[in-house]
Amino acid sequence: MWSGKCPYVVPNHFKEQVGIFAPQFSGYQQQDSQELLTFLLDGLHEDLNKIKRKPYIEIKDSDGRPDEVVASEAWEIYRKRNDSIIVDYFHGLLKSTVVCPDCGKVSVTFDPFCNLSLPLPIKRERQIVITFFPSDPTKKPEVLTTMVPKRGHVNDLLCALSHQCGVSPDDLVVTEIMKHHFHKFYSNNDSLENIDSQDSLAVYEVPRIESHVPVPLILWEVNAKQTFSSSQLFGFPMLLMMPRGSCTYQDLYKSVAEKVARYLTLDDPDESSGGASNSNTRNLNPENISQRVPTSIFNLYVVNPSTAAVFKLHSDNKPLQLPFSDTLGRQYLAAQWTTENRKRYLSSQLESDVQGCDTGRQKLSNMLQLKDCLDLFTMCEKLGADDAWYCKDCKRHQRATKKFDLWMLPKILIIHLKRFYYNRFRRDKIDTMVEFPLANLDMSKFINNKKHPPATYNLIGVCNHYGGMGGGHYTAYALNKIDRHWYSFDDHHVSATSPESVITSAAYVLFYMRNE
Repeated sequence: MWSGKCPYVVPNHFKEQVGIFAPQFSGYQQQDSQELLTFLLDGLHEDLNKIKRKPYIEIKDSDGRPDEVVASEAWEIYRKRNDSIIVDYFHGLLKSTVVCPDCGKVSVTFDPFCNLSLPLPIKRERQIVITFFPSDPTKKPEVLTTMVPKRGHVNDLLCALSHQCGVSPDDLVVTEIMKHHFHKFYSNNDSLENIDSQDSLAVYEVPRIESHVPVPLILWEVNAKQTFSSSQLFGFPMLLMMPRGSCTYQDLYKSVAEKVARYLTLDDPDESSGGASNSNTRNLNPENISQRVPTSIFNLYVVNPSTAAVFKLHSDNKPLQLPFSDTLGRQYLAAQWTTENRKRYLSSQLESDVQGCDTGRQKLSNMLQLKDCLDLFTMCEKLGADDAWYCKDCKRHQRATKKFDLWMLPKILIIHLKRFYYNRFRRDKIDTMVEFPLANLDMSKFINNKKHPPATYNLIGVCNHYGGMGGGHYTAYALNKIDRHWYSFDDHHVSATSPESVITSAAYVLFYMRNE
């Protein structure tokens, strides 16, 4: 494994040995990675424990003694029974404070931990951020947020947006945009659970006309010295409504020009400069497109995204039989711009709108911060009837208040995000995006120990889970200690990746190392 000669290692023998000691991990059923990690660290600790004969030591009640004394006593007792490198690197100390609601008795205990299991807020609704494109091409795209049922469908999103925008749900098309093109078109029955919080959703207002069909449009730039295959996409993808039957190239050209009217500019020729452009640049409206736009500022192509086949449309007056249907995404219309014409006829407003929508999505995104989960973990809570606390003074079980605080943190801090939720009525997975720092995670705010040294951590690994309660897929990211690069581990595929790609809504277990 450590020879450097293998691109990957299949740990079949290791898995078999784990299954011998823990039958729950045998077979080929998917297991919880955090449970496996806990079992492995516990097993390694017991194998490496220098204490072979553990003494019995009675733990005293806090009885109002200073926290420093009780904590030191608890840790000393624990170390007399547990002494291994696993404890040295992975174990910390939690403070638990329980208060009786009747007599006011306060019980403080200090317990070791190997990983922090942080809760995530449980909501039956979720916020979805979309970019809305009105049918009027002169209007600016708008970033909107709407609340939808977490287990709902795309139709629920359409109804919510219809109420918000005053547009019929039948005239709205939900898509996912990626790198300036349509990545996916959603149907009304698609589950919202399949839409990730990081997906770039766009909703287009497309008034339905029985005699017309929606046509996806993408914008392409190509340098005069380059081939078409080396061109690049830019701006927003758009949706046109074109007649189901045949139409001419001029009809198609005019429709595309109308669609990009917000971004088109026309330079009035300056006779004194031999036709060079002056500063009298005016935006065009759809009404005067056909009269003012030259007929050759872009070329039109039909693109098949599944085969990458590209067909150029010819600018004659012959009727065109367009290969478009009600099933969106099978064929695209591409408007190809040369670099020169893009600079001359398209204003900077296009890129400004793209950047504005990206910024707006980031601001309105409902992602949690890791500190929000830590706040929830350290929040005071009232115990339920099923987990009531026995008060020695009242001589009965009480629904006391309980609060956790961090007292001592380990060198390697393992944070488990509790994405799987169980109760007697339902089981669910929480896919909320949790943003966590790659470097300098400052835990000082959450440590209730004034004598604790500074505790800042750098991320060194992430375990990801994709899928739901019934099954899924695990991947991992890890930071290479030698070259300081991040790598992605997906079954037998190992590849370098960027630090930014490490932060996803699939993050399940985080591994941090303390800055010494």
